[in-house]
Parts: sequence; structure tokens; C-alpha cells
Amino acid sequence: MDISVVIPTCNRKTRLLSLLQNLNNSILPVKEAIIVDSGEDRLNDADIAAFHDLDVKYILSGKSVCLQRNKGIAIARSEWIFLCDDDIEVPDDYLKKIEQHIIDHPEAGAVSGSVLQKEKDKWVAHYVERSSLKLFWKYFFQLGYWGTIECPNNFFMKNIKNNYRGSENHLSKAGWPVLTHFSGQYFTTPMYGLGASLVKKEWLLNSLYDEVLDSHGIGDHYGVAAGFPGRIHVVTDAYVYHHQEKINRLESGIQYYRRALALDYFTSKGDVLNRIKKRWLVWSLFGNFIEALFSLNTRMLKPTLKSLYIIGSGKNPYTKAAKENLKTIEPKL
Repeated sequence: MDISVVIPTCNRKTRLLSLLQNLNNSILPVKEAIIVDSGEDRLNDADIAAFHDLDVKYILSGKSVCLQRNKGIAIARSEWIFLCDDDIEVPDDYLKKIEQHIIDHPEAGAVSGSVLQKEKDKWVAHYVERSSLKLFWKYFFQLGYWGTIECPNNFFMKNIKNNYRGSENHLSKAGWPVLTHFSGQYFTTPMYGLGASLVKKEWLLNSLYDEVLDSHGIGDHYGVAAGFPGRIHVVTDAYVYHHQEKINRLESGIQYYRRALALDYFTSKGDVLNRIKKRWLVWSLFGNFIEALFSLNTRMLKPTLKSLYIIGSGKNPYTKAAKENLKTIEPKL
């Protein structure tokens, strides 16, 4: 299998060099590694020459993760593209496991492994919900959910738990991903982060990254995955580590705000997400605002309130910018 790696990066040279070493050590060799750099702390010829087993293509770009990814996809020479964020650590057997899954499941056109993130000194792929109140809150406001359910099996919660467990991984009525099934050799989902995914180039060319989004590309996977002709496969025994590099990372409040704007923007464009109704999205945002208010979460009060107002009043700056053919909009809080 020929694989082209596309890596957008911006001022994360140390992490980028670590990723290139991972790819250099991959059991399944890659055909090329395309680095699209929008930063000022750039690689030099000696940096690139150190990776003898990699065909590195290094190009420069304006500051837009979506533009960077699209540039890399456009020049990739392989049928399969490994979309990889620059702060991902890739074990040497990761791509080999993904390749084997594709051989066993030829219908799969987008495949990821589990993406582990560090939470309280532990690497986790998903979360466990043990609180009946929190589970009810997520269900009532149609919020996203990403984990297994282990709250008490009382009469009040029985129907809600059965509803989650009886449904495959899906999108809530508000459009947020709801993932509760992680067992087996793999699971499928209509929406998943694409930061460590192997995807058919044909699928990506038919559903490119939307360059109207902010320079960090917050929420970009909603639009891309919505255009895929099939569900995303996630292989449970393949995994990467997401280091969540602090350099060039937005604060959580602005991330939330722009992710909500992106979801609203993509639901208004049509295709798969046009089944999501704005009233449900607004309802979910109201739930998040009430939670931030009563928990006195001052960092999230303004993001939740402003997203509720902007989306509820139909003033999404992404939608407006798209109509005016503008790109790389940076919505402010």
C-alpha cells in the first residue's frame, strides 16, 4: 500500500522532528511525507536529511490548517493519505495495523486508530460516565458523549441507558458526536477526529477542508467527514498519543466557541449534516451555558453565552464570510 503523509505545522519544530522520526521508524514504510509549514521556526536542509528512509517534501503556506491540508492533499502521489497532526506520536506498528484492517475491510475508506490523550497522568481513549445526573443532562440537552456508561441502573435512568446502548455511534439531534460503543476489533462512527487517520485520496478530494474556518481549523473534521460516502472505522488495538502541544494552541473557551460556530456553519451547508436542526443545536448550547453558570465556570461563561447568542440569532461569521468568498476568518470572543 502506498501512503502519502500530510502534516500541517506551525512553530512546533521539536514535535515535528519527533513525528518524522516516528514515520522514519514505521514498519510499513510511507511513500512520502509532505510537510506544509506556516510558521517561522522552520526545518533546514540538515533537519530533513537526517531522515534517510523518508522522502520529505517541504512546502510553505499561509497560516491556515485547512489550506495547509488541502495543499498537501493536492500534491500527494498515493491513493491513501495519512492525515497526521504535528503533535501526534505514532508507534512503529500503527500504520501496519491500519493497513491490515483495510485489507480485511475493503469497504473502509477512512480509518483511524484510537487517539489517546493524557488525563491526570493517564493516557485514555475515551471516558467513563458514572453519574446519572451528568448522563441525564447530556441526553436531555442532546450534547456530545464520548465514553462508556457505568452509572447506576435505576428505574429513572433505564430508558436513557438503553437508548444509548441500543443505538450505534451517531450524531445527537444537535449534531454533536455520540460515541458509546468501543468494543470489538473496530467500531464505526459518522464523525471522528481525523488527526491520525488514513483516508482514500478520492474521498478527500470530494470533501476538502473548508478554508473559511479559522487558522487553527477548529471543527474542520465536521465538514470533511460529512462528505464521506461511508462511516469512519476506528481500529481498537491501534493507537497514537496526542500530546496536545501547548505552543500555538488556543485557549479552551475560544476553541469551544469556534467549534460551535463550525458545527452550525456545516449544518447550514447541506449534505449529511443538513438533518441537524438549528433549534436542537441552540438547545444544546443553552444547556452548556446553564452548566457553566451554575458551576461558576467563569472561563466558559462568555464562550457559551456568545455562541448561544450568535448562532441563535443567525449571525454566524463563517456563514457570512462564505457568502462573500472570504477565507480564514478568526471569530473573536
